[in-house]
Amino acid sequence: MTQKEIRVRIFNSEYNLQGEDPEKVERISDYVDGIMNRINTESPNQSEETIAVVSALNIAEDFFREKENRIELEKELSHLYDEINSKVKGINDLIDENL
Repeated sequence: MTQKEIRVRIFNSEYNLQGEDPEKVERISDYVDGIMNRINTESPNQSEETIAVVSALNIAEDFFREKENRIELEKELSHLYDEINSKVKGINDLIDENL
């Protein structure tokens, strides 16, 4: 896919971004804008730099939480896969014994 220029607004500033999927870029930009505005509402009178750093920390926390969730899901899937393989092997052994 080709890169497209996408104009977005985040925390009252406009940015020209590049991306293959304008809807995805806008969705991500809206997410960042929402977090920054929420932090600004919760902690008024903070500098834009502080709001940006706290927003980045919030986003990083979300990222690491999702990453940990994915790792746990992968472990569960691996365990289920091992169980299924064990049961299939057991069934195959029973079939071989009775042939």
